[in-house]
Amino acid sequence: MTTTNNSLGLYLHIPFCVKKCKYCDFLSFRCSDSATISEYAKALIAEINLKSVDWRYREVDSVYIGGGTPSLLSAWDIGKVMDSLRENFNVAEDAEITIEANPATLSDEKLERYLRKGINRLSIGVQSFENHILQILGRVHSKNDAFYNFQRAKRAGFDNINVDIMFGIPGQNMKMWKDTVRETLFLKPAHISLYSLQIEEGTEFYDMIKDGVMQAPDEETDREMYHMALKMMRSSGYEHYEISNSALPGYRSRHNLKYWSYAEYLGMGLGASSFMNGSRFNNYDSMYHYMKALNESKVPVDEKSIKNYSKREEMGIYAFTGLRKMAGIDLADFKEAFELNFFDVFDKGLIEKFKGCLVLEEDKLHLTEKGMDISNRIMAEFI
Repeated sequence: MTTTNNSLGLYLHIPFCVKKCKYCDFLSFRCSDSATISEYAKALIAEINLKSVDWRYREVDSVYIGGGTPSLLSAWDIGKVMDSLRENFNVAEDAEITIEANPATLSDEKLERYLRKGINRLSIGVQSFENHILQILGRVHSKNDAFYNFQRAKRAGFDNINVDIMFGIPGQNMKMWKDTVRETLFLKPAHISLYSLQIEEGTEFYDMIKDGVMQAPDEETDREMYHMALKMMRSSGYEHYEISNSALPGYRSRHNLKYWSYAEYLGMGLGASSFMNGSRFNNYDSMYHYMKALNESKVPVDEKSIKNYSKREEMGIYAFTGLRKMAGIDLADFKEAFELNFFDVFDKGLIEKFKGCLVLEEDKLHLTEKGMDISNRIMAEFI
């Protein structure tokens, strides 16, 4: 098996938040103690030093700092983390380097330091331009914070900005969603990620729905919201290139495309995932075990998480993730990766089974926009 891109992607996880959102099931938790956050930044730098030993000669063409809320780190700490990355890894001159940010935690000092340290892409978690909806979600920022900080980032010199927006939220009607899409398009970000709210076990929303306090979103309305947003984005010049992502020409997310294109990535930070040399593994998701390993100068990989899937399982992962892209799966690339023809492995009858939803065109298998509505059902056929 060979991966599709020789360049490496790095992911750095910052698990801290000002407040845990009601819908969030990510590995994140509330923390406002600057000393604790700085200690974590030091541990992250120690992990960068340790993991770079085996991979320092691979070119890195994308770095993604996610969370949690990475913009909670001080300007000073993020600068030290970036310095450590460049000292220890072969980060390409034109690498795409992204940091996620909450509008309530940005400052001119942080934005200036990000740019000075080579961070050239900002991903702002706006979710909605309706204050009422932001309160329902448990967000700590307001509509005005989102507008102000987007403009502040543009003034600082950021050209490549992603805006996250969310639909299918309890209490959100079609007009509210349309207004959020319209106001996002007014800002003209380089990239837009649009997510349907998923109710996950262990979240506050899950308990509220289970207890009958809140009603789960209606699936039909959810799908109407999705297609309406895509139509509005297309008419404003955005290319819909992945189920949940649209971009202006030239601004597709290089890092996220790695996850959908069977490319390698190395994760650092609490619970971070990696796919390297055919193995998939995670760091410890317990802060105690993560910090303990690094204090002992050990790589904080949870050995119980290491998985070496069979060739057939990896082919299923390739198909499942590849179908998230509007371009779909290039059958020639599949053959190069696995030395097998795609339809010697998978049932060609699935095209007929999902007629109008799954299409083969010019040696590329892809979902149609109609197919996006049942994407999980289709993609599950390949696992």
